[in-house]
Amino acid sequence: MANRKKTVLIVNDEWGTAKGGISAVHRHISGLAVQAGHDVYVTALKADEKDRKDAQERGIKKIITPEVSPYFPDKPPDDTWLIYHQSYFPHLKTEIPKLDFIIGHAPVSHIAALLMKKEVFKQAKSFLFNHVIPEDTEIYSDDATPDRVQQKETQLFEMGEKFDIICSVGPRTKGHFSNKYRALEFPNEQHIEFIPRPDKKFFDIQMKEAPKDFKGCVFRVITVGRVKDVKKLKGYDLVAQAMSKVAESFHSMFQRPPKLVIRGVPRDESEETKEFFTRHNKSPYLDVVMYPYGTQDDIRIDFQQSHLCIMASRSEPFGMIGLEAMATGIPTLVTTNSGLAEFINTDDSLSLYAESVVVDVGCNPSANRRDIHQWEEAIKKVLCNYSVAFKRAQAIKKILLESEAIDTSTASFLSVLT
Repeated sequence: MANRKKTVLIVNDEWGTAKGGISAVHRHISGLAVQAGHDVYVTALKADEKDRKDAQERGIKKIITPEVSPYFPDKPPDDTWLIYHQSYFPHLKTEIPKLDFIIGHAPVSHIAALLMKKEVFKQAKSFLFNHVIPEDTEIYSDDATPDRVQQKETQLFEMGEKFDIICSVGPRTKGHFSNKYRALEFPNEQHIEFIPRPDKKFFDIQMKEAPKDFKGCVFRVITVGRVKDVKKLKGYDLVAQAMSKVAESFHSMFQRPPKLVIRGVPRDESEETKEFFTRHNKSPYLDVVMYPYGTQDDIRIDFQQSHLCIMASRSEPFGMIGLEAMATGIPTLVTTNSGLAEFINTDDSLSLYAESVVVDVGCNPSANRRDIHQWEEAIKKVLCNYSVAFKRAQAIKKILLESEAIDTSTASFLSVLT
């Protein structure tokens, strides 16, 4: 007998992807639930006509946005609006009379999803998507303290008993929480490793190879991701210094140093970010170009106009942007300290290319000099042998398009969404 159509609410702060990987995964699982034949609703703190049209085209029943009372203070929406859903989303019950599943993303909407289940949708089964590993990443924030790290880790650890089903994004996150959950009194037996599939828009790109000689060609090396408060975590200091050395070499050999493109600079922090890169740019020949947060469409065009994408984080729970870059067919380099690198290293087909994609760097500032050298050598190896790197990127794209690991992950998620 066919499974009954279910109703799913996926709680997030946006429908678009301006904030990066969590929102990309959010859109992906929303689409999977639609493809499985379910009625899918999503939340967003705001949504314009473009968002609503895109969601409708993808089969989403509705984007549910806040109803703001004129008596509330006039302030921009933030994640607390999801937590205080009775004030800002009082219409949830009327929008969705009966709910089967509610899904939250850590660290954006997991608490809100639990509260909505407890206070509105008591019969719904709850899903948690783990995207972060605080003890690996918090130490790089400017206000990091041991107490703060413990507080965030403890909160996510305790979620293991509160959610019915947990999906950890990537093997690194899955391994981390599988170990943490060993200390639960009642371990959650429904803990799934989830490998997201990049949006079809990335696979649909037909990358055009750069000219086979260096004449008239300025290589563009792009790194994509949030800059605010995470410059050390994302390894932007390493990127700037490594690219400085690459620029020196290319100026000496070809009089054509590459450009470094940064996508993810907040509009109100452009001067601070410019000063940061000026401080770490050691070459008069390196041009650093900064762009604001971008949508998936912006980033797709960025990839088409660039020659290499690098993900240089000192630590990265997964690395969705790196996977999206690989799906387009642009040569990509990723840090070994990422869930994406672990996925590449352990996949039978992708592991054949691991040595040329995964950069073996450390995870703490004491290794800076060595790590800068590692990034410099990896970047030069791609740019100086670009035709080889480009063909390799096309082979990787084909493997991802047909990935059995992603298919298996998708099937595991859908098997519990019934």
